[in-house]
Amino acid sequence: MSNLKFLKILALALLTIALLANPSSARADVAPPVNPPGSNLQPGPDNTQVRMVAETVQIDVKASEALGSARITADFTMRNLGSASENIAVRFPISANDGRGQYPEIKDLVIQVDGKPVSYQRTNYPDIRFRDSEVPWAEFNISFPPGQDIPIQVAYNLNGSGYMPFTAFYYILESGAGWKDTIGSADIILRLPYPASQQNVIMNMQIGWGETTPGGVIQGNEVRWHFENFEPEPYAQVQNMEFVLVAPSAWQNILKAREVANQNPGDSEAWGQLAKLYKGIFLMGRGYRSDPGGDELYALSIEAYEKCLSINPKDAEWHAGFADLLANRTIYTGAYEQSPDTYRALDEIHTALALAPNNTKVQEIAQNISYMFPDGIKQNGSRYDFPWLTQTPTAPAPTATIVPVLDPAALGGIYQSEMLTLANNKKAQLILTLSPDHNAVLETRYESGPPETASGSWTDNGDGSLNLLVTASNQQTTEIKFIVKQDLLQGNTYPSFFGEAGLNLQRLNPASPLPASPKATPQPPATDEPLLPATQAAQPSPLPTSKPGLPFCGGSAALVGVVVLAARKRK
Repeated sequence: MSNLKFLKILALALLTIALLANPSSARADVAPPVNPPGSNLQPGPDNTQVRMVAETVQIDVKASEALGSARITADFTMRNLGSASENIAVRFPISANDGRGQYPEIKDLVIQVDGKPVSYQRTNYPDIRFRDSEVPWAEFNISFPPGQDIPIQVAYNLNGSGYMPFTAFYYILESGAGWKDTIGSADIILRLPYPASQQNVIMNMQIGWGETTPGGVIQGNEVRWHFENFEPEPYAQVQNMEFVLVAPSAWQNILKAREVANQNPGDSEAWGQLAKLYKGIFLMGRGYRSDPGGDELYALSIEAYEKCLSINPKDAEWHAGFADLLANRTIYTGAYEQSPDTYRALDEIHTALALAPNNTKVQEIAQNISYMFPDGIKQNGSRYDFPWLTQTPTAPAPTATIVPVLDPAALGGIYQSEMLTLANNKKAQLILTLSPDHNAVLETRYESGPPETASGSWTDNGDGSLNLLVTASNQQTTEIKFIVKQDLLQGNTYPSFFGEAGLNLQRLNPASPLPASPKATPQPPATDEPLLPATQAAQPSPLPTSKPGLPFCGGSAALVGVVVLAARKRK
């Protein structure tokens, strides 16, 4: 029941990630100082027969400035399953290292037992995340008679962590693992001061320093999670809770701007300001929100810009601001000139320059876009040329018919990589099963923790290479292109998550290809890393044992810099 694995993992998540581009746009990629997380109650060091039968944790986010704050109210039902009374010193951490050597504390702590306030004493114990230092804890004694339910409530204020316009709150369930047996049930409720949505609660995406725990259900102003009979551990089905949000002040600005625009539908400036605010929480320091809420915000920003410019088509700055939105999203998708939004961005900035060629903001955005698309917009003295807009369109070449060159029966089998060091610093081995009927199963085996699997198919590219496309249970898709060299699959194009040392898989038992369609084993719950499928055929040699690797903070593909852009103000 040790907390050591989790503490190591959470510690690394608070460290600074290397900057990939200019500092002015790097804020979303650098781990911020983190306020002390909430935590389940922890018993003293002795074994106990007291079980945490149920808990309800409510995170009430306040409509405050900047990163926001929340009132945390945690209600626990404890039951002594033994035959003798127990008097236990119950602990609760009230401070933590913020990752930068400072020790902020939670505020306004109130503890009640059986509905009555109780006093506590401050004692020092190791930091719940950084074990090499001691921090203040609240400690109080409780008597647990056998067979009785004892209600305990802990309430306190907690500040958000992060960088504008995003904030995050954390709650550690794992500290409750020291009680008897499993935790019977847990209801975790995140409550916002306005309707919750995918736009203001960032789901299915890591923003750099946090990732909302999957499985939450949005209901009105709330997002709810429910768990039963679980043992919270880093690799368990139920892990510690994270809540990543648009900062309350930033979202309230959007709500106000939306109201102003709706009340003044003929005001181009109102629609332009709304479009700019949508853009501000869609675009990140280096990238964009690729979650479903981000897609919605992108569409809303486009709609608001279009309304703005339909009312006042001669506003150069709003044309430039629209171009900035389109160009930034396009450059981070890797679509470049293949994307209609690229040409639309060029058209918008071309219009802006025609309307106001000497406008400082227009010139700034035009220069940034010329860095993104150097072949599509070129600076020519004091003016810009637009080759992609002025060149004579040519009909696209017909798509060549792919003639398969690989023998599916001969290719079928199991392929295994060497030990890889992943982008999150974990060490793992990939096991790929290819079937003659083009089905595929990919498995990632970590040094510690269960394997992670995904399944899909492979296709013959007709040039001696194959494309692998697999999807995990959390709907995350992984695509890899391999060059086939006899019994070796040599990775040609693959996600950076797999590290920089190359991705080569050697065939096992080449003389005995597998039959078609191996069935994937049941897939484990979603974790922070991509899930990649398990085989049920011959197993490779066991992995060497060593200490578990630590996860990478800021691993979202949306946060990886594609180009180095000059610092800019967005209109």
